[in-house]
Amino acid sequence: MLLVVTVTVVLLSLAAYTFTGTMTVEYDAAVMHARDARARMMAESAVDFAAIKIAERIADPTTVNLFHDSGTFRGQMIEEDPTPRGQTRFSIVTPSVEAGSPRFGLSSENGRFNINRIVEFDQDDDETTDPYLALSYLPGMTEEIANAILDWIDSDDNRRTGSAETEDYKLLAIPYEARNGPLESIDELLQIQGVTPQLFYGEDANRNGILDPNEDDGDATPPLDNQDGFLDLGWRDYLTVSSREVNTMPDGAERINLNQGLMTELFDALEPEYGEDIAKFVVAYRLFGNENADPATMESLTVAQKDAAEAIGKAIAGGVEGSVTRAGLDLTQVPQYSFRSIYDLIDAQVPATVDGASVTLTSPWTSSGGDLLQNMPQLEQMLTHVDEAYLDGRVNVNEASFEVLMALPGMTESLADAIVAARPPIIEDGVTETVMSLRVT
Repeated sequence: MLLVVTVTVVLLSLAAYTFTGTMTVEYDAAVMHARDARARMMAESAVDFAAIKIAERIADPTTVNLFHDSGTFRGQMIEEDPTPRGQTRFSIVTPSVEAGSPRFGLSSENGRFNINRIVEFDQDDDETTDPYLALSYLPGMTEEIANAILDWIDSDDNRRTGSAETEDYKLLAIPYEARNGPLESIDELLQIQGVTPQLFYGEDANRNGILDPNEDDGDATPPLDNQDGFLDLGWRDYLTVSSREVNTMPDGAERINLNQGLMTELFDALEPEYGEDIAKFVVAYRLFGNENADPATMESLTVAQKDAAEAIGKAIAGGVEGSVTRAGLDLTQVPQYSFRSIYDLIDAQVPATVDGASVTLTSPWTSSGGDLLQNMPQLEQMLTHVDEAYLDGRVNVNEASFEVLMALPGMTESLADAIVAARPPIIEDGVTETVMSLRVT
């Protein structure tokens, strides 16, 4: 009988011990789940905080420095608690290779290269727009991976050298298809053959922008790194799929399209804003071109475009022989040239015919002194050279890294180094607060 009682007590004790252990684990799991949910909500609060600061900057650019302000973006308290473990703070950190330490502020997606634009490089015959050349400065990039990225984005199923297409991805343990279109998220790169987590995430495991000891010790401790004394930020810090701007003026009004088809409408749109002389100069550029430009870089209209422009010109004149003039320019002429960018206006010399006489019209905008710094931001706000509602993939050279700058067509190492070196030092309440261009997206 005593043996039965003893065994019963032991079994009950074991059951109680097991139950206690299970409940302890459940309690710890519930606590961790609550902390995880709390942390996520705090992170969302931090995102909302940043959104509010952006809205304040849009309303009054003088009130908020989005680029670097440790008082605003470092160690902000969300929830106070008597114990340090219970306190919740957040910082908005952006790595800065030039400064050698992170800055506390926002980063623009326009400081990264929009990987979806790489297909356009492949379609361009210009040797300065070679896709692999554009991506070759990214750490660990190979020609095979560049080809795989192209095959993921382009619309066909033709496999490039060392690449993969849908039929290859369908052979994986978890099969899927190539996008055959623009990436919808930068994380989608991880689905592409050859793109590893090490390449994508880099060495900065905690995303603090600092080379920590465990990020420079080889394979001794995670993450895996090359122990070279430099912080590899990973491709996600160089690439984006989200760089987009609304192609409007700051107040939401339509910008004046320098390449619009009707010369009368172009003149009439420019004159109230800039005066007759500037309107005459811009329209004359469309009609006669820029004698200072390299002929190889002048963008002429195609035959179809010229035919369309001629038809429009006849319609303006009422379908009969004659002319419509503005400031001495015959606007029924077929425009021969278009603008590649707003910068084409700078230092241009236009050999025009005004009131039947040959004259040379000089651009009112020059590249000398502070003229360019003063005028280009104003021109960019008012003018455009495309019809699209959005501008995708433009790069802000004030924020782009050396690797991103090297992805731009025609860029050289010496020029990229000069651009990076010319940036002002990162200091609070200094000139660097103006390098983050205000883009309404």
